[in-house]
Amino acid sequence: MQKNDQADKNRKLLRKEVEGLLALITVPVLVVDAVGQVLHANPAAENVWGRSLVVLLNQKLPALIDTPKLLDCVKRGKPLRDCSVDLLDHGGKRHPYACRLDPLIIDRQVEGAILQFTSQTVETEHEKTRKYTTRYTFADIRGNSPAIAGLKEKAKKIANSQSTVLIRGESGTGKEVLAQSIHASSARREGPFVAINCAAIPEALLESELFGYEEGAFTGAKKGGKPGRFELALNGTLFLDEIGDMPHYLQAKLLRVFQERRIERVGGSESIPVDVRLIAATHKDLEGMIASGQFREDLFYRLNVIPFYIPPLRERKEDLYDLIQYYMKSFGEKLGREPKRFSTQAMKCLMAYQWPGNIRELENSLEYIVNLEIGDLVTINSLPASIREFWTSKEAAGVPADPLPEHAANQQNDLTVSSATVAQLGNDQDEEQLIVEAIQRFGKSTEGKRKAAESLGMSVATLYRRLSKYGRK
Repeated sequence: MQKNDQADKNRKLLRKEVEGLLALITVPVLVVDAVGQVLHANPAAENVWGRSLVVLLNQKLPALIDTPKLLDCVKRGKPLRDCSVDLLDHGGKRHPYACRLDPLIIDRQVEGAILQFTSQTVETEHEKTRKYTTRYTFADIRGNSPAIAGLKEKAKKIANSQSTVLIRGESGTGKEVLAQSIHASSARREGPFVAINCAAIPEALLESELFGYEEGAFTGAKKGGKPGRFELALNGTLFLDEIGDMPHYLQAKLLRVFQERRIERVGGSESIPVDVRLIAATHKDLEGMIASGQFREDLFYRLNVIPFYIPPLRERKEDLYDLIQYYMKSFGEKLGREPKRFSTQAMKCLMAYQWPGNIRELENSLEYIVNLEIGDLVTINSLPASIREFWTSKEAAGVPADPLPEHAANQQNDLTVSSATVAQLGNDQDEEQLIVEAIQRFGKSTEGKRKAAESLGMSVATLYRRLSKYGRK
């Protein structure tokens, strides 16, 4: 009798310990028997269901959880991880949760299970689409050169078409800006704009990123699988950037999508219809890649339905001055800096530079200038090192600088005094007057005199000699 009393006491103690441990868990936990009847619930479960432990005890799972397969897994002793379920509160309202099921098996018999629930946030269709919105429109494509004006006009005409677009151009010319602008002006503008850079994703992962995968498709695959970019772009636009870097075996799979307008996830067999518009872009010579067997000719013709070519910045120098003014104003407002002006020599340097990085390099260079130039005049010394070195080598080679475009020259005239003006002065009085005005404009500090010298088209040493000549300090 004494032995039975001790065993009963130990069982009660163990039960209290288990109840205490469950009370410490902050997420809902249910303990059920082999037929899904509740044996215990922790305080977090009482809060979620809005019922006391007394009410929850002996409740059947179907009355608490609107997921029939959960009860079946309990009866069969099948463990689950991150199973999506709907909890039913006392008012009948559904709450999305992820359930973890650990079966209780004694002597090879299923005796019940422990169920742990984690809250899930369900995204609305609007929230899903909002992740893939565009930032650019045709208004963001700056420039009035014939090449850019013609490009924008053509793009606006085909924006509402469903045909595939291939955008070609050097790196940094703004291929994605054009792609987003086309989407933003199309009938699909309310749908997602999903972009993927084929060169930035490892070859082994690119297929699953594009087409998605099913649960168990490979080691580390997500529970329940994952949709690919084609599925995410449903009723919108899929932008395949750097299509020239796509592996050859994936080119064949992409060609089939063009033909069938359906995809299959990695590890799956279901054929999924996809309603997307495709826009591709590359900086590579696709014709050369076709000749060398690196790119499929049939895929090229599928992509090249509506071709666009964005010229590099060096081929549309007439747009450069307006671009400089636009980005200087934009970065000035963004960084809270005062407006800045360019000396004639600095502007000539920017106009002569070849801009191998195109618009992207121009943006970075102007942001650098706005950040580091403390005065209101941008001189040669204010420019990034790569641009200064280009100018120095050009001067050393004796190559004359290209004249500023007429509209740029007109606007520069009121900012600085050119070297030609100083050279043409008729007498010392005129020269002295110009030097005095420059010093008053830029200040008497060392930095001010440096800028004054550059605006006058003379060296700092020459400026000091002239100041000494006229008895000024």
